[in-house]
Amino acid sequence: MKKWLNGLKTILAVGLVCLMTVQVFADNLDDAKQDQQDAEDNKANAENVLNGLKGEQAEVQDKIYELDGQLTELETRIDDLNKQKANLESQIETKQAELEQAKQNEQTQYAEMCTRIQYMYENGDEDYVSALMDVNSMSDMLNEPEYVSAMADYDYNMLETLIQIRETIANDEQLLENNLAAVESITAQVQEKESAVSQVLDEKNAEMAKYDQMIADQQKLVEQYDAEIQAAAARIAEIEEAARKAREQGGGGGTAGGGEYVPYQGGALTWPCPSSYRINSGFGTREASGVVTANHYGIDIGCPDGTPIVAAASGVVVLAQRSATAGNWIIISHGDGLYTIYMHASCCMFQPDSM
Repeated sequence: MKKWLNGLKTILAVGLVCLMTVQVFADNLDDAKQDQQDAEDNKANAENVLNGLKGEQAEVQDKIYELDGQLTELETRIDDLNKQKANLESQIETKQAELEQAKQNEQTQYAEMCTRIQYMYENGDEDYVSALMDVNSMSDMLNEPEYVSAMADYDYNMLETLIQIRETIANDEQLLENNLAAVESITAQVQEKESAVSQVLDEKNAEMAKYDQMIADQQKLVEQYDAEIQAAAARIAEIEEAARKAREQGGGGGTAGGGEYVPYQGGALTWPCPSSYRINSGFGTREASGVVTANHYGIDIGCPDGTPIVAAASGVVVLAQRSATAGNWIIISHGDGLYTIYMHASCCMFQPDSM
């Protein structure tokens, strides 16, 4: 074992060890299993949160689908109203042209009557001319008994028809104007509703983006806990394998490479880091920011790079390897079921069965 200690000192003297943890098998295994259980519980909680976020996002997505449908209906409605508006404007334009033509027809008919009256005057029928000269307008002329009685039935009926046509066209134009005003009012209301729906839709899309980010973050958290579960499982397997190898050494003691039994000699264990007595993390319950995180089943000794360490007692190396959680680590069997474990070394220079 003296040779093993000298070799260990020589290796560590070149600056390959900066931190060492001493633990016992059972406590270390319980610690790893507790870490695994904690990671599984955390993963389950994270998955519940993740599922909740996905459910909430699905509700937002359903609302977006609903708003999209409403927006499509409103856009269709506005398009129909715009078509109605264009049609009414076209009809109004047509009625205005018809009204203008009706006025011209009425004036033409009036002029023709005047021509016939002139003809009667020129042929000596002064009574008609006198009646005509006494009226101030065509309306008065039609109400003048003397003139009406003198006017031919054809002229009278034609003028009445033209007047009715003009009035009908004017009424139609007014009705179209009223309809146009109603359509424009409805269009404004629908456009206002469309604007409100669009605003809500924008808000929901922004909310969807937030959920995308939260779900992505939560998914990473689930993956992180899953990695912790896998790391803990690997650590458990390593510890159990180390324990199995230790049991094979015979009665819990140690054997040399040739099979010689090495019993524990008794007495106090040697402090493993002679040049440093600074404990960064002690044995038992430890805290982080005032919160209890776990029970620590070893001690962390802080020391500069290149600080040598020594075995706590004579024994046989039963495990020397690297893991994701313990780094490079070595387990030494001292016999009679006593083991020491050295973790977080920068390299392992010994193989199992080394003494």
